[in-house]
Amino acid sequence: MTSALRQRLRDDEGTAPIEFIFASVVLLIPLIYLILTLGHLQAGSYATNTTAINAARVAAEHPGSAQARAEALAQMHFTDFGVEDATYDVTFRCSDSCTEAGGIVTAHVRARIPVPGVPAIFGPQRTPHLTVTAEHSDVIYPHRDAGAQP
Repeated sequence: MTSALRQRLRDDEGTAPIEFIFASVVLLIPLIYLILTLGHLQAGSYATNTTAINAARVAAEHPGSAQARAEALAQMHFTDFGVEDATYDVTFRCSDSCTEAGGIVTAHVRARIPVPGVPAIFGPQRTPHLTVTAEHSDVIYPHRDAGAQP
């Protein structure tokens, strides 16, 4: 080997820790943040879907008190899935009559899941968020509560 080649090989010694630290900062930290964000979004998606299913079931069984029960269910599900900082709306749509047995009631849930790790500098309305929606339909039961539409 020539002395110039030996010198070039010797100059490269000791750079592995620096390259590892640089690669960790540039590649691993954003990748970990992406995984955490996707996990938070998935939890919000599960909470939204579960809320839609249970809200439609509640509206099919108890049309008179469906909205209040659906809001309580939504709060419980979003807390259980760890996205209690999400905002959500639960609405109902009926095929014909919301009180007639055999009709179809559809629950629609729209949730705004905040992006984790981003501070609310400009207020809660301007915080970056991801919107998740879910719908579920159910048949109104014949033994339902008498009452107003959901």
